[in-house]
Amino acid sequence: MSISKFCFIATALSLVTFTTNAKIYLTDDISLSGFGSTSITQSNNSTPLYINREISDNTCYDCDTTFGLQGDIQFTDQFNASVQVVKRPQDNWSSPELEWAYLGYNVSDFDLKIGRLRLPLFLSSEYYYVGQAYTSARPPQEVYSSILGITSYDGISGTWDIEINDENYLAITPYFGIESESDVNIGSARYHFTIEKSTGLSTELSGFDYRIIFNYTHSKFALDLNEKPYLNNSINIFTLGAEYSLERWILTSEVLIDEMHFNWYSSLAYNIDKFTPYVTYAESHHNQKNNSLLLGVRFDLTTTVSLNAEWKYTDANGGDSGELITDPIDGDTDAQLYTVMLNFIF
Repeated sequence: MSISKFCFIATALSLVTFTTNAKIYLTDDISLSGFGSTSITQSNNSTPLYINREISDNTCYDCDTTFGLQGDIQFTDQFNASVQVVKRPQDNWSSPELEWAYLGYNVSDFDLKIGRLRLPLFLSSEYYYVGQAYTSARPPQEVYSSILGITSYDGISGTWDIEINDENYLAITPYFGIESESDVNIGSARYHFTIEKSTGLSTELSGFDYRIIFNYTHSKFALDLNEKPYLNNSINIFTLGAEYSLERWILTSEVLIDEMHFNWYSSLAYNIDKFTPYVTYAESHHNQKNNSLLLGVRFDLTTTVSLNAEWKYTDANGGDSGELITDPIDGDTDAQLYTVMLNFIF
């Protein structure tokens, strides 16, 4: 196998948060790593696109700006800790978000974590803000924005790693979340979520050239709109995702189903040395109706820096919100989105 093919598969399958050699080891047991993204992007529609980004027909230089730092400590062979702080696209530099902070205990094939943890809904959940870790400039918004940008929970998880044979592995992770709060701004509306409790089960089957994930989450929540009580409800979320590589090709597909959504996408990429062109088609149904086509190319300047150039056409299917996060201005329900994005890790 060529080195370029091996590097492509390792990046595409993204089995770790980001490349190990990008870490800075302060001591033998303490490491620091970081990541970031920035872009120039513009739509031809004055109605904002994307929750937490709000890209419109004004050229935007900070709609995707992300910067994160992660610290890891290995206390003993069994005990460890990790903290990740991220300035997300919707955050001010003065108020980044604590994305995770947990204590871990590992014995044999069992890994226990307690604290603030990443919600394991998607293929890219573990490295959601690390743009260098996936092929496209952003993960497909039809699926990844359907839970309004909620990416973490406070609670406990336990993972059993099962070796099926020399080439195939199964990870089973039940998890439980205690009460937590989150805010989401959509246009002029401010939504405040109080998630009373969450329970879930995440599974991942993986081998050298594939990953398959399945997740089920049940949550009870209260929702305030513009500081007024709006909704008390529960939700059941099912997600299924798969990645498969064949020679230089990689196919990725995910689907999310809950009481309000049936959203999915499929993506095909092909690696040519430092270039990876890709195409993605996605649809949203039920509460949000949308379909989109994305064409792009990724260029790996180095092993730690990449550049994406993308064109995306999205159609809100006659006026339902879709990726247009407010009512369409002047009745325009479709948009073309242009993006040039720089990603890096260290």
